Amino acid sequence: MEKFTFILLLLATYQRVSSAAKCEILTPMGIEGGEIGIIMIPGANYPGERYIPLALRIQELMGSNKVWFGITEGWLLDTPNPVEIAGAINACRDQAEDLNLGGRMYLAGHSLGGVMLEQYLQSEENMAQYSGVILFGSYLTDFLFGIDNGYEVPALTVIGSIDGLSLTYALREWKESAEAETALGVTNKYPVYIADGVNHAQVGSGEVPDFVKERDIAAKMSDEDAHVVYAEIVKSFLILQNQDISDSTDIKIALEKTEELKAYTAEFLAPFITASLMETEEDNWMIRGQKILVSSSSEELQGLEVVNLVVPFEDLGDAKPSVVSANCTAVVTTYSQPQYDLDLFDAATLKSASVIKAKFKIEDVLRENLCLPEVPRKQCKDINIQALEVAMSLASEDALERFNEVGTKLIFTDDSVSPWGPGWEFSSGLHYKKINETHTSLYSTSLISEPDFIIAVAAGMHYCDLLSPYRALEWIYLTSVIGK
Repeated sequence: MEKFTFILLLLATYQRVSSAAKCEILTPMGIEGGEIGIIMIPGANYPGERYIPLALRIQELMGSNKVWFGITEGWLLDTPNPVEIAGAINACRDQAEDLNLGGRMYLAGHSLGGVMLEQYLQSEENMAQYSGVILFGSYLTDFLFGIDNGYEVPALTVIGSIDGLSLTYALREWKESAEAETALGVTNKYPVYIADGVNHAQVGSGEVPDFVKERDIAAKMSDEDAHVVYAEIVKSFLILQNQDISDSTDIKIALEKTEELKAYTAEFLAPFITASLMETEEDNWMIRGQKILVSSSSEELQGLEVVNLVVPFEDLGDAKPSVVSANCTAVVTTYSQPQYDLDLFDAATLKSASVIKAKFKIEDVLRENLCLPEVPRKQCKDINIQALEVAMSLASEDALERFNEVGTKLIFTDDSVSPWGPGWEFSSGLHYKKINETHTSLYSTSLISEPDFIIAVAAGMHYCDLLSPYRALEWIYLTSVIGK
């Protein structure tokens, strides 16, 4: 219902104004080769003409094909919207026809422009007119039309390795597109690639809108060099989708480039895959967390086995950790529930768990079961410190260098111990507080019930709000460095 209401509100807003978007045609640079047309939809607050440099670079690299561009411009508030999009696209088609331009046509969109394209292409009639979709710093959203990336036409998703606005969605899109290709028994139809070293803004050129500047990661290279990175990826996609009208040498180069892109993307996403699995899989962060509370010595932990069960929130209150012990060994069962940020519009929200609600057995009991001497208790803070350390061990050298140079550092402070169960259960997650421009503090809410607690079933518990290593990884790559 929220999704439908959102669309109605958009339509109600824009129907009060007349359509203003228009089109500027960039004719092909060459006169031979197969003909391909690309119509470009800009991102929010980006005048369409700022995509001309990228379009020219793509035309230049696609030299053995006749590539023309339709650059849509003059959008209301320089922002694509559902009311104007059909008129803008049709204006490009009409002008191209007047210039005797045709061939196979593709729709390309940057950021919000990609979302508007997906909305436009929900019409089967519209979809049937195009040979594919190219998404820059955008993706096939789950917001409106579900998680199936099995589009009727090929769809390329390109997200920069320092794209502050879209990078968090890259892993999800990579997985969903791979699943779609597997289901259809095809390859290279829905590629998702990470573009090395470029950010969100650099799809366009010139002045960066404040909205993007505040949420993007600082550029590493010039816009001109970034356009080459983006253009080479587009070229490889277009060539492989149009092999019957492409030069054989270009096809060979495109195949090599595709393998290179696949390898780089898989390597780039590997840390995110590893960290994401720690939230829900059997061998997850909870197992490490319970052991961290008990001891820092691997020798002392030899007799401890931890089994964690991920439960829905409605079952979390009744779930109670338990332990079975014998002969200085123990098997403990813990419970967890990862919680995620509300993402109504499938945009600008981190995809990692905002907190892992963790129910551990108190370390006093486990150390006694393991025949170990009593030691001072640890805090949830100790587990969270190691979550960041794990994330730093997974992060790339490039991400770590940027984090160390400009990233906001986390200072872990002592837990806030709740005096009762609901105080922990509804603690609203981890608590961040800005200290200054370079440091932010973070603390957890915990709940401790002593081993001799009067209610036996609730005795000897240590409950924590945990920082997910995945969220810590996104802190390193994104949160700590955006807008700097």
